[in-house]
Amino acid sequence: MRFIYSFFFILCSCGFEKEFIKNAEPELVVLSPQKVLDDFGDGVFFTRVSINANSDRIYVVNQNPASLFLLDKEFNLLEIVEDRGDGPGSLMNPVQVQSTKHGIMVEDRGNNRLSIFHPLTGEYIDQIKIPEPVGIWRFFYDGSNIIYFPLRGYKSDSNSVLKINLAGEPLGKIGAKMPQFENDFNRQSRLIQPFENGNLILLGINLPYLDIVSNDGNLIKRHRLDLFEPIKRALDSLENDFKKPGYKRGEKEIKHILIDAQYTGKHLYVSFTDRIGLDRSNTRHLLEFSFVEDDLVLHRMFRFDTGSPDDDFHPFTFFIDKEADKIYTQGLITQNIYVFDFPSY
Repeated sequence: MRFIYSFFFILCSCGFEKEFIKNAEPELVVLSPQKVLDDFGDGVFFTRVSINANSDRIYVVNQNPASLFLLDKEFNLLEIVEDRGDGPGSLMNPVQVQSTKHGIMVEDRGNNRLSIFHPLTGEYIDQIKIPEPVGIWRFFYDGSNIIYFPLRGYKSDSNSVLKINLAGEPLGKIGAKMPQFENDFNRQSRLIQPFENGNLILLGINLPYLDIVSNDGNLIKRHRLDLFEPIKRALDSLENDFKKPGYKRGEKEIKHILIDAQYTGKHLYVSFTDRIGLDRSNTRHLLEFSFVEDDLVLHRMFRFDTGSPDDDFHPFTFFIDKEADKIYTQGLITQNIYVFDFPSY
C-alpha cells in the first residue's frame, strides 16, 4: 500500500511540475542598446535590411538601394557589394542573407535567385536560380544539399515550403495543413527554422500554430501559440479588425502577426505585432521559447528601450548572434540598427 501511495504521489508531482513549468510567469527583460547605427559611415546609408553573422563577420543586405555590406563584429564597414542589375553578381531586390560553408547566400527577389559571395571579400562566386516565386521570409540551407523557401502566402496551400537542391532543381514541397475555417481567406505562409535531427519548425504568419515537421513533411508535433497571452492578444486584435463592418480583404492581403523568428542555442526567438491599442507602453518586442519534453515554454520576454518611436512597435528584423552574445535589430520606424548585449541566464 505504501508503494501505491508513493507511486501516486510521484505521478501527481511530475504532472504538477510539468504544468507549473508550462504556466510559469515569463521573465520580462528590458534592454538598452550598446550601439545605435543610422548609417555605416562615409555616407553609406541603409533602408530595410536583413542581418546575419558568423564568427568573423556581420552581413547586412539592404533592399533599396540594393547592397550587401560586410562588417566586422563592431559594425565597422569592410566591403560593399553594390552592383545593381540582373548580371552575374548583381543585386536587384535582396531580402535575406545567410552565412553558409559555400559563402554568403543572398536571396535576391528582384532576380529570383540566390547569389553567393565570398565571406571575406564579397567577391561573386556563383548563383542558384529559384525555380518559382517565393516569399520574403527567412530561407534555410541545411548544410548539405537542400535549401528551403517559404512560398508566397496568398498563393500557398498546406504545401507551403519549397525544397530545391544546390543546382536549383525543385525537390518538391512540404507542409502540414494548419486548421482554418472552410473557404476562409488563405493564411498559410510560414517562417522556416532548422530543428534537431534534420526536422524543421514551421510557423504560421497569422495562424496561431507552430509545427515540427520531418524533412519529408510529416507532422511530428503541433503547438498553439495563442496559449501565450502576448500572442493571443495580438491575434484577438487581428480577428476584431477582420470583423469590422465594411472591411474587405484584398487577394494578396496577409496581415502578419509573427514578423520574424530564429531558432538558435536550443531556443526559439519570435518577434510579433504586439497589437495592444493606443497605449503601447507595455509592448513586447521579442519572445524566447524553449521545448521542454512535449511542451513549448515561454521563458523570457524582451522589451527594447531605445528612447525612440521604435519602442512602441515590433522590430523590422532581428538576429541573435550567439558567437558575440549580441542581439541585432532594425527599428520599424527610424530604420536604425540597434546592438544589444544578449542577457545571460
